[in-house]
Amino acid sequence: MTASGETFAEKYGPWAVVIGAGEGLGAEFSRQLASKGLNLAMVALEDDELKTLARSLEAQHSIETRPVVGDITTPEVVAQLASTTESYEVGLVVYNAGLAVRGLWLDTPFSRHLEMIDLNVRGPLTLLNNYVPAMAQRGHGGVILLSSMSGLQGSPVFATYAATKAFTLNLAESLWDEWRTLGVDVTALVPGPTDTPGYRKSAPRPTRLTPKPMDVEPAVCEALDALGSRPSVVPGRTNKTTGFLLSRMLPRRVSVAFMGRTMRRMYPSDHTTLMTD
Repeated sequence: MTASGETFAEKYGPWAVVIGAGEGLGAEFSRQLASKGLNLAMVALEDDELKTLARSLEAQHSIETRPVVGDITTPEVVAQLASTTESYEVGLVVYNAGLAVRGLWLDTPFSRHLEMIDLNVRGPLTLLNNYVPAMAQRGHGGVILLSSMSGLQGSPVFATYAATKAFTLNLAESLWDEWRTLGVDVTALVPGPTDTPGYRKSAPRPTRLTPKPMDVEPAVCEALDALGSRPSVVPGRTNKTTGFLLSRMLPRRVSVAFMGRTMRRMYPSDHTTLMTD
């Protein structure tokens, strides 16, 4: 039950749109939302993984799914998603897609910086514009945006990515206040290292100060619990402590320099690498 006494599906259903649903946090959002009785429009690049997950959730939870395979930054996929959900009442949008490019800023092709802005900034803005006006008109709905602890301060080696995640965090917290009087709840999930395929593929080198990656299940659970009550949530006790120290306690120059040393130790090579959230 939500704070208003409604079930989760009554307040945020009957349909949810999950972007980046094929694996990692997005797949876990899909699983937990399906367990709450929401039907799902699921968007991802991974064709086989997405459709296999969709079939599994339909069988397990007796819900409907509509998988859409493709890049959400393209007009064609945005149009396909809009057409797919046109006759449905979408009460929740989860924007979990994200792109990180690791490497020194000047060594990274400028096109990669723009790709991060397209997926991490333009993408969620487009989805909010497409779905939130109807939620506000109905007087209920919800939005979850994926930020990152990289966005709590400057993060050398991930400069543009960190900047886009700072944008996401500030956007979600601002809209939390703007839209709560309209009945639309907003929260940002601000995870630290999380055990996702994208994180594992990036092959970070463990250091003494690097926390163990958090499992996706409790991270998503904290995000869903925060929806309707908090503008943002850092999942996990260790992440909460680290985030508080970096963003609230340490001088800014110390915090940024610490992040720079940590990132260089975790990723000692000097080449650029693509990662997904």
